[in-house]
Amino acid sequence: MTRRDAREAAFIALFQIDLGRIEPDDAIQTTLLGKEVSRLNHDYIHRVVLGTLCNLKAIDDIISRLAIDWTLDRMGAVDRNLLRLAICEIMFLDDIPTNVAINEAVSLAKKFGDDESWKFVNGILGKLVREMKKE
Repeated sequence: MTRRDAREAAFIALFQIDLGRIEPDDAIQTTLLGKEVSRLNHDYIHRVVLGTLCNLKAIDDIISRLAIDWTLDRMGAVDRNLLRLAICEIMFLDDIPTNVAINEAVSLAKKFGDDESWKFVNGILGKLVREMKKE
């Protein structure tokens, strides 16, 4: 499993937790069932999923502020959870370069979202980065 695959697995787990109200450990275990995962990628998945959930209020506040005229409930579940994942990586995980978090979120949006998802995700994350540079 590559880091890209691990990021996708983390996204799928977050999606399951959000929509299915599944416990985090169960969502991660279900997502990884039958896959060969290195200790490094396993640790990354746990860290990003639990980091997202532990910081969910702050992350959702950022999304709500940046997504003008969009509420979290109105937003597509794919977009919402990709933004949560990427913002967790950008804001709370020091070892993930910002450009990698954005590029990977856009790539996953193209794979799992609708035709406009990648543009929406890229736009929100771009706003966040511009804000961070101002500070």
